[in-house]
Amino acid sequence: MELSDFTRAKEGPVRVTTVLKNLIAVTSIFVRGFEFTAGGLVLDVRPTWRRPRCCQCQRRSAVYGTQAPRRWRHLGLGSLRIWLRYAPRRVHCRRCGTVRGEHLPWAGPNTGFTLAFEELCAYLAQITDQTSATKLLGIDWRTVGVIVGRVVERKINPSRLKGLRSIGIDEFSYRKRHHYLTIVVDHDRRRVVWVGEGKSTVALARFFAEIGPEACRQLESVTMDMSAGYRRCVRDHAPQAVIVFDRFHVQKLAGDALDRVRRQVMRDMDDGDLRQALKRSRWPLLKNADEATERDARKLSDVERSYKPLYRAYLLKEALRLALSRKQP
Repeated sequence: MELSDFTRAKEGPVRVTTVLKNLIAVTSIFVRGFEFTAGGLVLDVRPTWRRPRCCQCQRRSAVYGTQAPRRWRHLGLGSLRIWLRYAPRRVHCRRCGTVRGEHLPWAGPNTGFTLAFEELCAYLAQITDQTSATKLLGIDWRTVGVIVGRVVERKINPSRLKGLRSIGIDEFSYRKRHHYLTIVVDHDRRRVVWVGEGKSTVALARFFAEIGPEACRQLESVTMDMSAGYRRCVRDHAPQAVIVFDRFHVQKLAGDALDRVRRQVMRDMDDGDLRQALKRSRWPLLKNADEATERDARKLSDVERSYKPLYRAYLLKEALRLALSRKQP
């Protein structure tokens, strides 16, 4: 790149620190200098405001002292790692009534990463697995989880639990050996509003305790699977809400009943020819009719000719599926 690329027609040459400031794309910051080290490019920075601000309430406060210089990991440029270096001040905040750290425009309190870096880390953890995020960013596996927790805490909407009318409850397995989360979604706004560890009555009771009795009385409908613990908890905290079971579990009950009929028929049947006709009929019976192959259709014809009660059970299962598929009941 030629020197003319760093010049302007009227303003003259552009300072290197200005170029670096535009490169890191952080507002309310001055770049005072830079240094190339073995760990990457280190930029000496400071906030644009002279008088420090409290990290809690961001009110301008008196300087209490200055800490040792620290570094924050920023977004890299290709394979080049970029660090921001600054000696943060401590302030005595009258509003908070205590001594706190200084508010920094590029990073939150008690972290070694900039806000932009943590946003990228959380995004990678959302679209891919945590291990891939560690390899792309070059940080520890547990650090990714800590960063995601901080980003969620900053981004979470404090009013997400207000105005709930129709909610959905389900569990989610997040690790081997039966580790579960209870997830509550708001159907009206189509977003997750609460997550708690466990899948028992106690786990869901924490959600109802958090929203309070008044919000519980405003719930109109709750969708869930057929968990007895969830049902009991909803009845205890929101008895007026209509419980709606999700289609998958309702339809699964019909499939399980059909398979029990098939197994009972196979156990009670003495005729060898009939047993041969019903052999290998399990999956054609359980499969949806609109997904059946030509081979499945032939097996269903054998079932219809050989044993009417089993074929009737299949028709009942299909009738329920079609009824649940209708948009206008």
